[in-house]
Amino acid sequence: MFTQAAFLLLAASAVAAASIRERHEPIALRSSSSAIARQIHKCHKPPPPTVYFPLNFRYGSDQKITTDLVIPGSNKTMPVCFDQGSDTYWVLEPGAVFNWGSEQLGVLGACNISATPVYEYLSSLDATDPVPFDYFNGYSGLSKIVLGNTTLEDTMTFTSVAGQKSALPGVRTALANFITVRQPDFSGTCDASEITYDVGIMGIAPFQNTSDYTTQGPNVRQQLLEDGTIKAPVMSMWMDKRPYGVKDTYTGGAIFGGIDLTKFTGPLVKVRSFENSGGSVGYYVAPPVFSFKGKKIKATDSDSCFIDSGTRNDALPVAYEDQDAFYKATGLVESPMGATSWLGTCDTVPSDVTIDMRFPGSKNGTFVDIKIPLKNYVRWDSGEEGLCRLNIYLGSGCTLAAPFSTAAFFAADDERGEVALAQGGISERGSGPSDTAVALRIP
Repeated sequence: MFTQAAFLLLAASAVAAASIRERHEPIALRSSSSAIARQIHKCHKPPPPTVYFPLNFRYGSDQKITTDLVIPGSNKTMPVCFDQGSDTYWVLEPGAVFNWGSEQLGVLGACNISATPVYEYLSSLDATDPVPFDYFNGYSGLSKIVLGNTTLEDTMTFTSVAGQKSALPGVRTALANFITVRQPDFSGTCDASEITYDVGIMGIAPFQNTSDYTTQGPNVRQQLLEDGTIKAPVMSMWMDKRPYGVKDTYTGGAIFGGIDLTKFTGPLVKVRSFENSGGSVGYYVAPPVFSFKGKKIKATDSDSCFIDSGTRNDALPVAYEDQDAFYKATGLVESPMGATSWLGTCDTVPSDVTIDMRFPGSKNGTFVDIKIPLKNYVRWDSGEEGLCRLNIYLGSGCTLAAPFSTAAFFAADDERGEVALAQGGISERGSGPSDTAVALRIP
């Protein structure tokens, strides 16, 4: 077990940063996924080598975009968060401890349990022996801290509920043996029956090695680039069509090393994005103009929006004094528990009503429209009678999280500092990546 002094020393090493940029007025771009795919096909070049990750977005209070990792020696899986907001990969090792019970940052709680499920690497024939590595990662302003002492490499198989599967040899991961979260023990008995926590996170944010910041742990995409498995630090990510039931699991996928041109409709537009600086991690884009049924939603002057599939709620930048106007314009309500909600049961939330976002393009005068169906925000019913809780948070900041991912195709080229968006949510469930219509770079 780590001492309190060691814990505080590690926690003090984390940093945060923000970016400030200018804005401009846009006009439309004219290119489509089908047109780009036809151009790629005419070139008669083989598609670039890519690596595929099947994805899920389950129903539940703390669910995010995940890929299911098969546990060696079993037919069971553990959900690994597929996280645009962090840049290292870790899984829980046997004997790992989960700690909670404290309301203060940097203070260990009184409650400990043996974490489960864990990655049983001793049951794998391909796993290397663990090697020493001091691993530390802090999330959400250090409200969650993950610690470990080793890394290893193993052949890892990733799956989704749609039956997709991808086996990757030699994947390097940190082995975490201790997690602590700032979460009070309201019962006073360390009752863990309703406790939830991550058992693995694959950070897919850009690898960094600068004077400001260096990635502090295994980065899967960088490893694949260095060993020649992929040819460029590029990725694309999508989710399939919305499942039938509101409690059903969304499915989708991501590829490292290329851009799948079959998973979106309309133009794929390079949007204004900002380089990481001062220790920031992740993908930041210029804030969009938000609207609902053609009416503009008044938003704060956010400098950027954080794209983060590892967060459960889309945080829309609506200041407290403007929230009544937001609810009036959208017909949504604030529940007695303070949650943005639909007035009615979750089954009655419409699928043809959308929250619309117009993002400025990287070239002056360009933009792209992304429409998020209101029904895609139904991911957990908090049990308030006559209301359906939506995964929408109103505040001063802007985070485009897992619900945004259900309808937005995302592409990134870390080498060129490019981020592109298009309307997603169009592919058939479990369709997997294209065999032919894949580009090495963002068109």
